[in-house]
Amino acid sequence: MLLKTDVRAVITDIFRTELGRYKKDALAVFDTQDEIDLSVIPESIKQKCFEETGSFFSFTPRAFSHFDLMCDFAYASYLKNRKVVFSTSGSTGTPKHFTHSERMLEEEGLGVGKLFSGAKRLIAITPRNHLYGFFFYIVFARVWNIPSVHLPPIPTQNWQELLRDGDVLAGFPLFWHFWLKAGNKFPQGVHAVSSTAPCSDDIIKGLKETGAAQFSEVYGASETGGIAYRTGAGEPFAILPYWDISLREEQPLIKRASQDTWVVFPDEVEVVKERFIRPLKRTDACVQVAGVNVYPKHTEEILAKHPAVKACKVRLMRPEEGKRLKAFIVPNDGFGAEQLPDIRRYLAENLSVHEQPRGFTFGNELPISPIGKDADW
Repeated sequence: MLLKTDVRAVITDIFRTELGRYKKDALAVFDTQDEIDLSVIPESIKQKCFEETGSFFSFTPRAFSHFDLMCDFAYASYLKNRKVVFSTSGSTGTPKHFTHSERMLEEEGLGVGKLFSGAKRLIAITPRNHLYGFFFYIVFARVWNIPSVHLPPIPTQNWQELLRDGDVLAGFPLFWHFWLKAGNKFPQGVHAVSSTAPCSDDIIKGLKETGAAQFSEVYGASETGGIAYRTGAGEPFAILPYWDISLREEQPLIKRASQDTWVVFPDEVEVVKERFIRPLKRTDACVQVAGVNVYPKHTEEILAKHPAVKACKVRLMRPEEGKRLKAFIVPNDGFGAEQLPDIRRYLAENLSVHEQPRGFTFGNELPISPIGKDADW
């Protein structure tokens, strides 16, 4: 299914993503420069990219002297193994790896891609080594023979000129939030898609009010790919045709029709009617920050190692506070809020941008409720 150009696109975005973290520039992944020059990249970044590329294309990581050689080797490995491996960020301490065979890619390409089969062009705004960007830029384009474009997720671009009739624009909730806030409108015939996190009914209504000809929200996870979809606010999600669902257990189970193994949903779900569900809440400790899965517990563990910190708690902000993490710190004796600049520097060195708290509160003891449970602050 994949072409050598697809493999090159994935590896390019692996490098650009890591360089973006190194430069603390989230948009570096959309650099317009086509060539990756390994000779000018810091050794630590190269090593990480070599490891990620080996994991993604299922070969033992090794160093490469030239980018083209690396792409050729990865493509040969793909042709041999016929699979790709998506990994979580590792913010729990140990990254999780999920294999998608070529057959699974084709199933999803046909199943989810059928929603966009009449499209004239697919537009991806997430990196192509990310599950979402990979499917929209590569898999759906290959299965349905549709051209694809990779654009930066900048809501203030002139989308009226960038988009045209027959486009499918694959965004995510935070992007759509700022897209609407910027006053954008769709030209005729554009299909808006959202995934990676729950999309609010207000955003869905806003997209339709600003001219989206169609809307789709795809529900899924790294370990499963797409599971279900809906096309409007307030609607339940329809299970995609390549999934079987079992209601014999307390928690519904699903499996690909082509496979034998039943698995749980990545979230607690309510079955509305046959093959229709509503996701309720995550079954793990993961939260969404700007469309990226992060684990507050991991941030908490890193923060607790700073010498100024006696105890701490980290959680997602309330909606009225923002969309990032916040931290409550009980300082060690002799320390106080004046250590915050040093604490911020320490966190920046040890966590990704999305894992770093934006809000900090200091106090003498961790907040608890009248019944002794953790309280918000």
